[in-house]
Amino acid sequence: ILGDSYRTLWGQDFLSDTLCGSDFRLSVPSFYQVNPDQTEVLYGKAVELAQLTGTETVLDLYCGIGTISLVMARQAGMVWGAEVVPQAVDDAIQNARRSCIENARFLCADAGEAARQLAREGVRPDVICVDPPRKGLAEDVVATIAQMAPQRVVYVSCDPATLGRDVKRFAALGYKLDTATAVDLFPRTVHVETVVLLSKGEIDSKKVRVEFSLEDMDMSGFQKGATYEQIKAYVLEKYGLKVSSLYISQVKRKCGLDVGQNYNLSKKEDAKVPQCPPEKEAAIMEALKHFHMV
Repeated sequence: ILGDSYRTLWGQDFLSDTLCGSDFRLSVPSFYQVNPDQTEVLYGKAVELAQLTGTETVLDLYCGIGTISLVMARQAGMVWGAEVVPQAVDDAIQNARRSCIENARFLCADAGEAARQLAREGVRPDVICVDPPRKGLAEDVVATIAQMAPQRVVYVSCDPATLGRDVKRFAALGYKLDTATAVDLFPRTVHVETVVLLSKGEIDSKKVRVEFSLEDMDMSGFQKGATYEQIKAYVLEKYGLKVSSLYISQVKRKCGLDVGQNYNLSKKEDAKVPQCPPEKEAAIMEALKHFHMV
């Protein structure tokens, strides 16, 4: 949309601004909020919801020029920022140096790949902050965040519709919505920024008591195990392979697992159904073992 080359016709090839007490520079393709006063309110709320004490590791996805990352770095132990725009990553690195912040590192990668790379390197964030574009988070990004198991996810959104969709996806993976705050960055328009806190659900053993008899229990439901999306995410994370629901259902059938009535069956009697390749079948089988389904 913005093109792949830029020419400075007059003046400097960057913009400068002071935000949250720090000086920021941004190059032409880099993202920046257009209402500095309300942006400070928005980012202040994000830091408040992160509940930082000075020891936490924070992962900031879609970090742009590092605004949220550097604000959180003042109250965190370590902050990792990830952004797909190379110029913005360069800006973030220079902005950190300009503010003399040494506990922030930045990666040039899309959100999903950055999260998976850090997971492979053993980085286990206590807090993950996301500030995606209007399209929100891809489903595999939500799954990868859940696999990293942070205690808190702070989601900054510019589109309530995609935010609602993603909150539902997080809920299916064990993260509940704690609080939501709207911040009006665009007066006299229908647009609004929203920041929400998602927390990893935990059971309080002092408040929950369950009594049951195995003799009366139908155990068939426990065979369901992980969802197809969880299996896909596991195989992609561990083996770097993308597998379809069809392949997963084929392997589950071989193991005698229920895949649902007529799941992935073609309506044509003579339709040719692609068969799962051996390497992907082995990866799916390992995932089924990981989730204790076989």
